[in-house]
Amino acid sequence: MNLHSGVIVPRWIDVQGVKNFRDLGGWLVKDGTGYVRERTIFRCGHLGEITPDGIKVLQGLNVKAVFDFRSEPEAELFGSLPVELGIKLFPNAVYATKKFDPKNWALALENFCSGPPGMAKTYLETLENGKEPFGNVLYHIIKEFKPDTRNSMVVHCTAGKDRTGLWCMLLLGLCGVDDEVIAREYALSNLGYWRKS
Repeated sequence: MNLHSGVIVPRWIDVQGVKNFRDLGGWLVKDGTGYVRERTIFRCGHLGEITPDGIKVLQGLNVKAVFDFRSEPEAELFGSLPVELGIKLFPNAVYATKKFDPKNWALALENFCSGPPGMAKTYLETLENGKEPFGNVLYHIIKEFKPDTRNSMVVHCTAGKDRTGLWCMLLLGLCGVDDEVIAREYALSNLGYWRKS
């Protein structure tokens, strides 16, 4: 199955001040009977540097909820979406506050620097720690999104790559998207993080 199997929607959305912002929908399911609904769930890096024009884009996309997988120290360091916008913010940290304290990043990221085995170890740890926060987002989708719902939501962490990427892989897998497509969607962060927004 190729990367472009599914509904043709613009994958990347220019939200000024936000890296790696893209639509998680539009991917065809394995058996070809449907696709992941587009313009409903978006993924990205942190929203702390969003511009007024970027906020207008979120409002135009009808974003009503934002789930933030970052720890409190990360949110304090990089900032968050302003709360007065009428968008419900859900702090939903995957790791305990001290795990990603900026002073301890070298320790927290040690596994990332030890090659593929270290990366696998880190992702398994993230999945273990993410059970409740990842489940919270899935519960929100089940509770709030009905066939006629036109609201949307955003999931993010700092870069929109690791914690966010794992949650997105889980969701696409639950929806029945082919593993190869899921892996390629995940790899789009290599482009998205460096795109100018």
